[in-house]
Amino acid sequence: MKKSRLIGMRIALVVLATIVITLTSPLQAQTNVYVSAAAADDNGNGQSWETAKKTIAAGISAAGANGTVFVKAGNYATTEEFTIPAGVTVMGGYRLDATGADTSLRRLPGTNVHWTDTMYCTIISGAGTQRIATVAGILDGCVVRNGFTTTLGGGVLIDGGTVRYCVIKECVATEPDDTNAEGGGAYVRNDGTLINCVVTACRADNGAAVSGESGSLINNTITRNGSLECSTVTDYDGNVYRAVQIGSQCWMAENLRTTHYADGSSLNYWYMHNLDRTIYGYYYTWDVLMRTGDSTVQGNQGVCPTGWHVPSQNEWSTMKGYLCVRSAYLCNNNWDYIAKSIASTSGWNSVNISCSVGYQQSNNNSTGFNAYPAGYISNNQAYQIHQNASFWSRTSVSDNPDNAYKLRLLYNEREFNHEVVSKSNAYSVRCLKD
Repeated sequence: MKKSRLIGMRIALVVLATIVITLTSPLQAQTNVYVSAAAADDNGNGQSWETAKKTIAAGISAAGANGTVFVKAGNYATTEEFTIPAGVTVMGGYRLDATGADTSLRRLPGTNVHWTDTMYCTIISGAGTQRIATVAGILDGCVVRNGFTTTLGGGVLIDGGTVRYCVIKECVATEPDDTNAEGGGAYVRNDGTLINCVVTACRADNGAAVSGESGSLINNTITRNGSLECSTVTDYDGNVYRAVQIGSQCWMAENLRTTHYADGSSLNYWYMHNLDRTIYGYYYTWDVLMRTGDSTVQGNQGVCPTGWHVPSQNEWSTMKGYLCVRSAYLCNNNWDYIAKSIASTSGWNSVNISCSVGYQQSNNNSTGFNAYPAGYISNNQAYQIHQNASFWSRTSVSDNPDNAYKLRLLYNEREFNHEVVSKSNAYSVRCLKD
């Protein structure tokens, strides 16, 4: 304590006794709230499975200061981060056949194959634009995926709370301007706890899986997380794709084969029964590619995983321009003979045309892009398998909205070129990193 002195005066310190009257109130009763993705909306009172809230955020709000939110299995797509306050617990994994106020029917995600199964797990999916949750209370038994932040904790920010028995996957923390984001899956501070969780396929500028200031990490499985370098990308179905750097661009080095958009919504796709799908991938129409039927979806992500997008015609041209001026990718030093540099080393029809894709195929693929000749689908028929590799762009033809551009390689050609095609056809997809 600082002392003050006034010259020529004495200061008398008078201590006044203060009587403090504390008013007490009964402890607030715990509130149980029920949430189900099958509910029509958030207008139910949340007091049973039959009158459940539809969203987790509404359940937390209804739980008050000392409640528990029980959440059935299902997909809970979020476009805004929610906060679990101290004293509130959110518990997922309750079976779809639970009725009344029964909380005995529950399954945890564990370390098994059910992480994408909405019949089994409570899956909280972000839109790849915001963190899923800040946890000061407890989050228990959920799958958290596709979260994003430019600061701390792409999946969850554990701010004095506890996250337990959860799977945190495919979340990202990055700040492109200064690379100071931390904890792709989770960031722990204020003595928070991450316990008995799986953190997988997350990325960050620093601490790809988990980072923090103070707290506890207990008995977690941390696997397949990585830096933001161009190496791999994982889609909603859990397929892991190799990626390759070509100039300033990071491309998928395998054909897309997802059956869901990044938020878990299902989509229509084609595949050939007699082809290895892990190599040749799936085929998509342009409307499916760009998700044109959903007016709530913005941007160029389309069918691609979080953090990736459907390339434009100009972005394909950027790749081509990079290859054309580098002798390592040219055949016979011809600036336009670059098709072999991105074509796979097998699978093409053979042809005796020097520098063509189908000629001496072992010399293909100097870039690592690995374009396989999957052909395409038109009017329910497959065409040019082993002859043609075609990849969508997101660019429509300005004077004909029913058509769009794609990139095409042919087994008997030396160049790769843009081509205008009907959006109703189904072609292969390669995504480009944001």
